[in-house]
Amino acid sequence: MTTVAAPLTILQTCFSRSWGGLEIQALEVSAHLARHGHRVTLACSRESRLAREGRDAGLDVIELGVSGYVHPAAIWRLARIIRSREIQIVHCQHSRDLSLVVPAADISGAAPKIILSKRVGSYIHKRDLFHRYTYARVARVLAISEVIHRNVLETTPTPPDRVLTLHDAIDTHVFDPARADGGRIRREFGFSPETAVIGFVGRFSPGKGHEELLQAAATVHASRPGARFLIVGEASSGEEHYAEGIRRMSAELGLDGTVTFAGFRRDIPDLMAAFDILAFPSHAESFGVVLIEAMAMGLPVVSTNCDGVLDIVVDGETGIFVRPREPGEFASALFRLLDSGELRGRLGAAGRRRALDLFDRESQIGRLEKIYREVLA
Repeated sequence: MTTVAAPLTILQTCFSRSWGGLEIQALEVSAHLARHGHRVTLACSRESRLAREGRDAGLDVIELGVSGYVHPAAIWRLARIIRSREIQIVHCQHSRDLSLVVPAADISGAAPKIILSKRVGSYIHKRDLFHRYTYARVARVLAISEVIHRNVLETTPTPPDRVLTLHDAIDTHVFDPARADGGRIRREFGFSPETAVIGFVGRFSPGKGHEELLQAAATVHASRPGARFLIVGEASSGEEHYAEGIRRMSAELGLDGTVTFAGFRRDIPDLMAAFDILAFPSHAESFGVVLIEAMAMGLPVVSTNCDGVLDIVVDGETGIFVRPREPGEFASALFRLLDSGELRGRLGAAGRRRALDLFDRESQIGRLEKIYREVLA
């Protein structure tokens, strides 16, 4: 007879006030764990986008007033939550959460196991007394890529046997070209079935490579005037001026009618189904979830060969690598794909297979549950 493992009582934390890949991953991991039958509480900053999205997803959400590193009232409240809900696992989705979670866990007297997902590299060596105290309480650090794995070992006092690589993941049933309606998107934006569409998905933020993408678009437009670029995403709080500058740059390059800014969208699978190519010009990226989304949708990608991207894209197999900040190289790679439907199809099919094999959410949640039970054992 098969024994069904008992559900766990899990506190997921993410006190970032931004809204991007990190926060979306925190939301999706929490939602999937809840669907697996675990008792999940999501703790996040008061009146944050994550709090709203978590409630919309049906999660048990707790909002705390958290700013900076010193927040004694929030520590005491979190300690009471850990104790009263008999939390077994506290999973921090943001490094800064440790400054609140570790003292709260100690005060609670409940001795939950603490897990940290590390998504952003650090250039600061965290070996002072405070970080030795917080990281000593972390049972596992889950690095989202090999470059972050190495960074954790180089900059924190974490023993190597407590650091694992666990890639971010996506729901490959949602990101499935057979289920998406790219035709609707093409009609919405006035693209014919024959129009070549290069897509970009990501927030407006310095370092995401919008400038190089626009410069490459100008080069492509000069000899392929029928090609179109669809840029999807919005500016995070405080980055609105940068977004305005990018729109201005597009107009100055004469790209009105060639480049369309779609703003924030929730229908990313349908949008990607309307693309022929996914452009990823980021200067530096610890991972790059949009790449695995595109690969799952069977899209070939043109990507910079930076950092965590090396865990995702296989050059010449699922996409084409170019160097960061090289718009000429980016345009050349786009031309290669625009000129060969066979190459686009081959890279896209290989990308779909790789996404299913390595970056499927259900498989990741299974691995995460195993890690939780190992540390509890």
